[in-house]
Amino acid sequence: MSNLLNEAAILAARRNLTEVSMDEVNDAIDRVLAGPEKKDRVMSEKRKTLVAYHEAGHALVGALMPDYDPVQKISIIPRGRAGGLTWFTPSEDRMDSGLYSRSYLQNQMAVALGGRIAEEIVFGEEEVTTGASNDLQQVARVARQW
Repeated sequence: MSNLLNEAAILAARRNLTEVSMDEVNDAIDRVLAGPEKKDRVMSEKRKTLVAYHEAGHALVGALMPDYDPVQKISIIPRGRAGGLTWFTPSEDRMDSGLYSRSYLQNQMAVALGGRIAEEIVFGEEEVTTGASNDLQQVARVARQW
């Protein structure tokens, strides 16, 4: 928590602010969880569109899954190794217990595949990108958990 608040304070100072607002806290959360924004990575309109559909696929599948975490935020800003990110907010019970049911893990795998499916539906099977391969790795990790 202190790391997060320190990061928010640094962002406020860089922005010549005298107070830390929720904007800085939210930006600090993104930075701490997903890495700094890749400002040097210029995205073409085609790539922005692809990443937007990919992330929307994750969000849509998550929203349709019964008993799944609600979507908190979607971003097509590249951070770390990701071209975009979709954040879900787990329930307090799930966070406190750290325990996941079989159905929740199945939902998590479906959500991970949502981006790949969106790419395939919109752009065609031949145009599915390597960004979707990271989702397959996540599915494999989740499958091993159970």
